[in-house]
Amino acid sequence: MSNSTNITKEQLWQKATAYCAKSEHCCAEVREKLWQWGCRDDIWRGDILRQLCLTGYIDEQRYCRAYVHDKVAFQGWGRQKIRMMLLSKGMDEALAEEALSQIDEEEYSRALKKALEKYKGDRERQIRLALQRGFDYGEILNSLRES
Repeated sequence: MSNSTNITKEQLWQKATAYCAKSEHCCAEVREKLWQWGCRDDIWRGDILRQLCLTGYIDEQRYCRAYVHDKVAFQGWGRQKIRMMLLSKGMDEALAEEALSQIDEEEYSRALKKALEKYKGDRERQIRLALQRGFDYGEILNSLRES
């Protein structure tokens, strides 16, 4: 096979399952890891990815839900930035939209308010920061009016 190191397919499988068991990952992230671990064979990577999906180690719907939740709760991101990042990872648009539709609105509102608190008193900087974090302009203005 065309792997640059002497790593076996079984060793790659073991590394991939351990990697996926630790936290949620999508196919694109695992594909990149396999490459980093020395797997240059497209067929091996495809076989391993298919098997990871079949055995439940990778579930792109589950990944999208976890990604959306974590980005709102821990990073304070808005829907637009999350959508863009999911699509950049090769996620199906329908899966991304489904996960985005399940955002807890109270948690989302708290994330936006927290972003706006950073530059309290400087409306331009508040708006710019919230836009950079992926919040919609209308949402930002509504939140500023409420506060």
